[in-house]
Amino acid sequence: MTSLDCPHCRHHTLEPLRHENVRIDACVHCGGVWFDPNELDIVLRRYDPNYRREGSIAKTLGQRVSGTPKKCPRCKVSLATYEFEQGSDLKIDVCHSCHGVWLDKGELDHAKIFYEIPEAAERIQQETTVGHWLFQFFLNLPVEFNIKARRFPIITVILLVLNALLILPVVTTHSPGNIWHLWGLIPQEIGSLNWFVTLLTHQFLHGGWLHLIGNMYFLYILGDNVEDAMGRIMFPLFYLFCGLVAGVTHVLYELTIGGSANIPLVGASGAISGVMAAYVYIFRKAKLTFMLIIFQYKFSPILYFGIWIATNVLFMILGAQGVSWAAHLGGFAAGLVFSYFVYEKILEANPLIRHMNSA
Repeated sequence: MTSLDCPHCRHHTLEPLRHENVRIDACVHCGGVWFDPNELDIVLRRYDPNYRREGSIAKTLGQRVSGTPKKCPRCKVSLATYEFEQGSDLKIDVCHSCHGVWLDKGELDHAKIFYEIPEAAERIQQETTVGHWLFQFFLNLPVEFNIKARRFPIITVILLVLNALLILPVVTTHSPGNIWHLWGLIPQEIGSLNWFVTLLTHQFLHGGWLHLIGNMYFLYILGDNVEDAMGRIMFPLFYLFCGLVAGVTHVLYELTIGGSANIPLVGASGAISGVMAAYVYIFRKAKLTFMLIIFQYKFSPILYFGIWIATNVLFMILGAQGVSWAAHLGGFAAGLVFSYFVYEKILEANPLIRHMNSA
């Protein structure tokens, strides 16, 4: 069988492999893939059998963008660069002679997301129902409309279970204050060994069922998407980082302005505020319902959590007690900064998010 040279590397030979039970040719050096006529059609239609596209993909592309120095590995003629679909940001290289297709590294996954876009848009644009209204009216919690996570959110579930289990000692004892003072974050203990320990432990304690349920609901509806975007290694590190920053922010505020230096801080609110910030930064096209008295609206995360931030700032200025507004703001700020630095990496690994945010 004749060996094929990589159109991108030129001096490396393509290796045959099977993808979706279709034999294709790939370059192990640059990660690009060559599809002979109709092979790309087979791969993508197996990915989504219900996708309706008339004719061969190589013959129904969008606008021609330019030529390219890449050569067809079979015909040895110059390839031409086209939009995968009209107006899309995915560009692929096609041979006019044999109708073969060359995709650079990552472009196959990018091509697949065009089969996910209609469902993703439908999920976000879904109309609210009476059930959504009743849920938010009685529980005062938003309903989320966003793309579906690709993988089961195992880290989010572990956090939910862990927080639920650790509420049991609090609600079953006659002296929950002893637990809070032992494992909660007390500002005046700053610098001590116990203070450093409680920077972590305070994130997994709560003041009661209502406190727990409110926090866990937001972790449940937002955490699956953020975990899916960041990955199962980065997400827990991100979560704990936001909780630590939130705790430090609370301590500094109480020692300088607040004055409640001897009251323990408990709750996952700071870490979850970071998750909220990541959600705002990464999932810009998502929607969350907001209720004003009896009127329900679908807001973007930026608007929804913008109102939430403004409320936190207002209550902190007014000196409202019982909630650490500073911890919320510190955790949110940590989430924004963290998301800023990993955003490009997230987009590279998540073509659907990249497309939705650029649309």
